[in-house]
Amino acid sequence: MGHRTRGLLGSTAVLVALVLVAAGCWSPPPAPDPASFSSHLTRAPYLTDAVGLHVLVNWATDQTGNAGSVRWGPFDQNSGTCNLANTQSATRQTVIVGTVHEYQWKAPLTLPATGPYCYRVLLDTTDLLGSADALQFQTNVQPGATDSFKFAVFGDWGQTDANGDNPDTANLLKQVRGSGARFAVTTGDNGYPNGNQQNYGDLQQKAADTSAIFGPSFWTVPGTSIPLFATAGNHGLSTNAGAHTDLVNWPQDVAVASSGGRYTGDTYCCVNGTSPADYTSSWFAFDAGNARFYMLDSAWGDTNPGTATPYADDAAAHFAPGDPEYQWLLHDLQTHPTGLKFAFSHFPVYSDNNTQPSDTFLQGPANLEGLLTQYGVNVWFNGHAHIYERNVPSTAGAPVTYVTGGGGGTLEPMGTCHSYDAYAIGWSNSSSKGSKCGTAVAPTAITQVFHFLNVNVSGTSVTVSPTDEFGNTFDVQTYDFSSTAPNTVIDAAPALQSNSPNAAFMFHSTATPATFACRIDGAASTACTSPASYSGLVDGTHTFSVAATVNGVTDPTPATYTWTVDTSPPSTPAPTATPASPTSVNVTWPAASDNVGVSAYDVTRNGAALTTVAGTTTSFTDNTAAPNTTYTYAVRARDAAGNQSAFGAAAPVTTPPPPTPVFADGFESGNASAWTSAVGLTVETSTVHSGTWAAEGNTTNGATYAKKTLPGTYTDAYARVYFDIKSFTDQVNLLRLRDAAGNSLGYLFVNTSGALAFHDDVTALSTTSTTTVGPGWHALELHMLVNGTTSTVGAWLDDVPVSALSSNAANLGTAPVGQLQIGEVQTGRTYDVVFDDAVFATQRIGL
Repeated sequence: MGHRTRGLLGSTAVLVALVLVAAGCWSPPPAPDPASFSSHLTRAPYLTDAVGLHVLVNWATDQTGNAGSVRWGPFDQNSGTCNLANTQSATRQTVIVGTVHEYQWKAPLTLPATGPYCYRVLLDTTDLLGSADALQFQTNVQPGATDSFKFAVFGDWGQTDANGDNPDTANLLKQVRGSGARFAVTTGDNGYPNGNQQNYGDLQQKAADTSAIFGPSFWTVPGTSIPLFATAGNHGLSTNAGAHTDLVNWPQDVAVASSGGRYTGDTYCCVNGTSPADYTSSWFAFDAGNARFYMLDSAWGDTNPGTATPYADDAAAHFAPGDPEYQWLLHDLQTHPTGLKFAFSHFPVYSDNNTQPSDTFLQGPANLEGLLTQYGVNVWFNGHAHIYERNVPSTAGAPVTYVTGGGGGTLEPMGTCHSYDAYAIGWSNSSSKGSKCGTAVAPTAITQVFHFLNVNVSGTSVTVSPTDEFGNTFDVQTYDFSSTAPNTVIDAAPALQSNSPNAAFMFHSTATPATFACRIDGAASTACTSPASYSGLVDGTHTFSVAATVNGVTDPTPATYTWTVDTSPPSTPAPTATPASPTSVNVTWPAASDNVGVSAYDVTRNGAALTTVAGTTTSFTDNTAAPNTTYTYAVRARDAAGNQSAFGAAAPVTTPPPPTPVFADGFESGNASAWTSAVGLTVETSTVHSGTWAAEGNTTNGATYAKKTLPGTYTDAYARVYFDIKSFTDQVNLLRLRDAAGNSLGYLFVNTSGALAFHDDVTALSTTSTTTVGPGWHALELHMLVNGTTSTVGAWLDDVPVSALSSNAANLGTAPVGQLQIGEVQTGRTYDVVFDDAVFATQRIGL
């Protein structure tokens, strides 16, 4: 049993808890006072990933400690005490807020039962809540439960003025804490102007565009008790390449894994002529009560439109049939045909704001709106436009759509009003005047436009209560989603591109008992049962549709599927192969012809599969070749239906011998005499890559390195070293190039999470890859082409290009490479790393 001292609830909180018990409900106590917290706490605890009996506790600290943990246990509503009987250790990663290096922690809690819980967070043995009471939260409503519940929705938030303040957001988030919401969802643009860690901020720093989310008055207020699920927005995509701040700050491990979603950074290339870009891929689903929630990624970097617009690029990259997000969403909708469904995405499908207008690429039966309509999504929440807008469904069965972009970013006025706009309000900052569409009354104060949506789910009844920053509600709407009209769902169909003249479809209705009518290619509908089969289909595009009828009511939006039959293989390509370097071969071939189009080429080397490239590509560079070796390369073409050509005649090639390196040393002299200087390295024989000797840096204070002043300077430089990290607590710097004066240009390192990364010393920017380094020996190669702002950097691990670090544009200045360094000159680090077989050359080195 707990006791009423620091670490338990104070007397006021006990009284509140007992009153709530008497009322038969639970609500969080007053928000904690950040002034009570330990100075080591830089981000107050907050919750994410509340799925079933799971929740993630997140917080941030300074870097004075090495271990984070959560003490937690049940909150006894009868006595108003909590029993912190459990301890869960946390994992960490480094984040940089402005110039401050901090540890971001997360700890997963698996809860034994539903109900309220309390918790405290620690750094080593320091209680980070200081004199504050233990924090509380309630388990999320369980999947399949019939309980009524509320959730909050808001978007386009996290902005501070020149003084680091935003009273409108602070007021609004106080309302969210007291709303009764079991969890909250954003509609994107989490942090302005760039969505970076400085915009997110912490409890200590306060300035313009700083600490707009994790400052003391912002998400600190509701976040200790209300879990949050964040939707990706366009702010941050083009400036946080490789960082993916939303993914770091709002982890959703169980929700993503349990729904088969995706929550990582990916390279997008290259719809509508856009440049390759490292953007967030953020889509997943979770259940709460009788509803399923779809978190969708509908955003694109503003500075990378290519030949189209960000709206068009987003639709092409995310929601075209065959795109990973589209295929995931289609499958999840098909496998969850019943219950309420809510969708959340950033770009607005309908918007009467002139700055952020309707996204027509999402509209209509052939696009995302049609997919959500076909599978019974009830309400679709969007952001992007800094207004409030409610729209009527575009057709029978289509979802109701909301734009909720009034979370704290600079508000925007309404533009031209359309018939789909039932109620909307906006605000012009330049004229200090409100505007409206539909049945709304133009607001007379800016505080009436900052808002969130308080959504109450009670069975099939859903009430949406827009609420302003002072708690006033407006445009409250209640929807009855108990209609008996069936929804028809296609469960199985041919591939979008099929090489079979036969097709079979499986389908069902969300209501029973049902009869079905099918039609193909515009023919008359006929009665059918699942599965329905068709044969003898000619090459070309075909469309199948099926509608269910239940109790005389027919599905007003039949399920439709369009696919292409293609039984003709592409022509056979004949490649040529030429050596590009001792370790690389260029393979080229003429484009194959096909009646529909070539989707891919398969390349083999010596009869073994080597790679597959896109059908628009007619060349490949093999960077895994060995010097002075003969190979044969063959190519075949494939179309999207799976038809394959034969392999053409194999093209032979012999790579040249390896180049003579500018410098090479494997420490076989038994010392580091080949290097200009060496500090802290021990030349030893117990752990070696080749030969007898290698150099080890085993330290608790860093400063283990060797430097070589090269015989000349080089604008095109390659350096390689073999390394074996035997243990590490801190970042391990491995391979660095400097100019002749000793100024560092950049270096490769392994961070505390084990991921390989590159730091550009000219711009002071780091790029982190998803490639992690395991135990044992590895070959690491770094390429720098020094050419001012158009420099490039490349990296290979074990002769495989590291995608996030390969052929990257960089600014390395104009001073050429003049020195090679292995290891690190920095002090205060703990690691044990061994180096061997270091080489510097002016061509690719390889293994």
